[in-house]
Order: sequence, then C-alpha cells, then structure tokens
Amino acid sequence: MTKPALIHVVDVETTGLLETDRVVELAAVEVTGVVADPTTGLVQWRVGAPVSSFVNPQRPIPPEASGVHHICDEDVSGAPWLGDAIGEVLPLWETTVDVVAAHNAKFDKPFLPPLAVKRWICTWRCSMHVFPDAPSFSNGALFYYLGFKRGLGAPAPHRAGFDVWMTAHILTRLLEERSVDDLLKLSRKAVVLKRVPFGKHFNELWTEIPDGYLDWASKQDFEPDVKFTVKTEIARRAAL
Repeated sequence: MTKPALIHVVDVETTGLLETDRVVELAAVEVTGVVADPTTGLVQWRVGAPVSSFVNPQRPIPPEASGVHHICDEDVSGAPWLGDAIGEVLPLWETTVDVVAAHNAKFDKPFLPPLAVKRWICTWRCSMHVFPDAPSFSNGALFYYLGFKRGLGAPAPHRAGFDVWMTAHILTRLLEERSVDDLLKLSRKAVVLKRVPFGKHFNELWTEIPDGYLDWASKQDFEPDVKFTVKTEIARRAAL
C-alpha cells in the first residue's frame, strides 16, 4: 500500500479568519490504513476517536467568532496555551506525524507549527476534483452528500471535534477513489470549477454563461481557481 498508513486529520477554531488571529480550540483524529486483503493489497481506512482541547488565545474572543463556534472567553480562561494543547492533542507532532489532512488546509496550516516534514492533504480541494457534482464543498454538506450519518456516539456539532470527525470520514471516501500520493498532488492542483461562485451568474454552469461575461472575468483579479476555470473554458470554446 502507499505509505503512510496513518494520517492525522486536524481542525482549529479561532478568534477570526486572519492569520494574525489565535486558536481557541484544537482537535485531531487519526485515520489508519489497514490491509484488508493481503492478496489484492486492499486497504480499509478507519477513523479513530477525536481528541480536542480548548486553547487560551491570550486575547478576547470577538462575539462574531463565538457566534460561529459558540466558544466564549470563560470557556478558554483556564485552557492551555497552543504549544501545550498541541502536546495534548498531537503528542507526536514533532516526530512521527508526516501527512496531515484538513478541510481547507490553507486556513488551518498557518495556525500550527510549520515543520517542513509535514505534507498536507486538503479534503476541500480534493473533493472539488473527485466529487465535482457535490452541491456544496463544506465538510458538513459533503459528509451527508457522501452518505454518512451522525449516529450514536458522534461528537457534538459546531465544534472542532465534530468538524474533524466529519473531515476524517470524507477523507476515507477520498481514499477509496485516490491514493495518498494522488490526494497530496490534488491538494496543490488548480480546480476547474463547475459552477460560478459569485455575481449575477451565481451557481450557473461555467459552460453555459455568455462569452461576454467570460471575457470580462478573464480581465479580473479573481482567486486562482476562478482564473484557471475561466482560462480553461475560453480555451474549450475556442477549440469547438
């Protein structure tokens, strides 16, 4: 099987969306690969139990952030600082942790110690490549779209432990379709978006929007996936 046989899935809740913000909760879960059939090399990936910890951000939590994750100042007043929380939640972070997965890894990655040996799988980006027909690429929507159920014993919703648990299950489904190495590559590969994510053509297929709008979009400073999608669609039409 493709190494590693162990992937650590992580999730953070924060005081805001900027890299200058601070972590208020950290959660992780191990996804372990087990060879189910030695003759074929079939691997089954199993989701472990989430481990989480509040983190003292050493600053007040804004009400708008609490409105998302429902974590308030009194919840974290006696919590460990981030370095100590990592030691509790990810005790092997500096030694044997090699591949890490997160849903929108670009957001989570800056909040954790930047060790060069870490390789990141972004389940959000990979899902856009592997499951392009999903109605949404949030981890909650993907969890139910892929047929998973909460069931008894699931972590409480709206918290890092639940988010990381959903992401871990999404990862197992991705691993049924692609290898670890493939997912690492897809996490860095530009995505051809199926639908327009903004503006007057919101949610319409890129393949059906007017040429004039495509030409306008090609001149805008959109994020990389939109630019790549527009360029790809213009080239597709030119080849017809």
